[in-house]
Amino acid sequence: MPPEVMRKFVEHEIRERQRTERYGKVKPEIAIDFQGYKMVAVGSKLHYSKTWKFFPDFLMNYLPSVFGKEWGQAELARPFQEQHQVVQWRTKCLQFMKKQEKNAQGFYDAVPSGFMAAFLNLAYDLYIVEHNGRFDDDLLARLRHPDQFQGARHELVAEATCLRAGFTIDHEDERDTSKRHAEFTATHKESGQKISVEAKSKHRDGVLGRPGQPEPENEVNLRFGKLINDAIDKNPTHPLVIFLDTNLPPTVAEQVFEPISRDPFVPPPSMKVLDTVRAKHGGKDPYSLVLFTNHPHYYGKEDEPAPTNKTLFVMSQIPKNPPAHPKAIMDLYHAANIYGNIPNTFPENPNE
Repeated sequence: MPPEVMRKFVEHEIRERQRTERYGKVKPEIAIDFQGYKMVAVGSKLHYSKTWKFFPDFLMNYLPSVFGKEWGQAELARPFQEQHQVVQWRTKCLQFMKKQEKNAQGFYDAVPSGFMAAFLNLAYDLYIVEHNGRFDDDLLARLRHPDQFQGARHELVAEATCLRAGFTIDHEDERDTSKRHAEFTATHKESGQKISVEAKSKHRDGVLGRPGQPEPENEVNLRFGKLINDAIDKNPTHPLVIFLDTNLPPTVAEQVFEPISRDPFVPPPSMKVLDTVRAKHGGKDPYSLVLFTNHPHYYGKEDEPAPTNKTLFVMSQIPKNPPAHPKAIMDLYHAANIYGNIPNTFPENPNE
């Protein structure tokens, strides 16, 4: 092989390794410039615009197209406070960007606010699912419904994280009422390991569209046992992985996610519920992994940078149903830690 050809292969391999390290084991973005349009392929669909300069520009238009034009127009016709969370986020994104100054190249250059981060992460998760798998119609319907949005949003987080970890997704037949079902079954492409995935999100008054007033930060409910037990009670077929969204204000999460010890690892007091769960199940853990997360973007202030994500990875050493391939579980660790990484630029134009 000529040295120049070998060099290009090596460069491509390095770029691909860097891409998967930053964005996970998902398909690369597919975009080309054609007759003044930026054309972006997502799964089997093609999106295009003359105005997209950066990947987030595409995401700002992609999410409304997924939710549907008629749905969006109906929401915009409502008073702002009655609009769906997603519509409010997008409006605040646009208002935030209008306040920013353009850089020397004529582009907006700013650290995303909390509402912008919330909107773009939702759009990117939708993109990851459609580009690497398929949408579940029921999940989309729940995302559009204000009362069901929070749970569906976290299920989408779980699905996108599994895809980034190199899994495929199979949704169970909810029409089968003979048993309770996990959110979905994920299969690790590298090892063939199957896991049952449950996604649980802590509801809080006055947050994510729920009525009422938010709790004072010194009185925030830190009980997660009911959510964990509900996931376990479904008695899934495969090793169980629980994605648990704590939905905490950022300042509270800073304390709640700090372990008592890192070496050896001792979970923080708020996660001691897992000891109770183990005792209830005869000294064995009825799960392989509980992935505690906090993505508090929507807690942020409109003109300040988005609050920081938190992740706590509690992998059982004594699971009742151990995975045959523990690496499949460990791949979720990396995927969870890169959550929030969104490409800024489009891939290089292959025609150039």
